[in-house]
Amino acid sequence: MIGTVLYQVLLGISWILRIFSYTLLIRAFLSWVVRPNSQIYQFFYKLTEPFIAPFRPLAYRITGDRLPIDISFLLCFLVVWLLQRLVARGMMYCMMYL
Repeated sequence: MIGTVLYQVLLGISWILRIFSYTLLIRAFLSWVVRPNSQIYQFFYKLTEPFIAPFRPLAYRITGDRLPIDISFLLCFLVVWLLQRLVARGMMYCMMYL
C-alpha cells in the first residue's frame, strides 16, 4: 500500500520535472529566435528565472566571468536532470518491492 502511494507521488514529481525541463528548453530556444521583449519570451522568462537565478553566483565562481555566456542555465538544467534520474531510481525501487 505505502509503496503504491510512494510510486504515485514519485510519478507526479517526475511529470513536474519533465514539464519544467521542457520549459527550460523552450526558454533557451526562444532566447535565440525572438526578441527579449516579446510576450511569449517574457512568459517563459518569468516562469523559469526564479529557478535559474540562484545558480548565477555559482556560475560566476566557476567561470570567474571569463566566459561570454551565462552557464547558470546549464547548471539549473543539470540539477533538474539529476533530480529526474533520482526520481526514476526511486520509482524503480518502488516497483521492485510492490
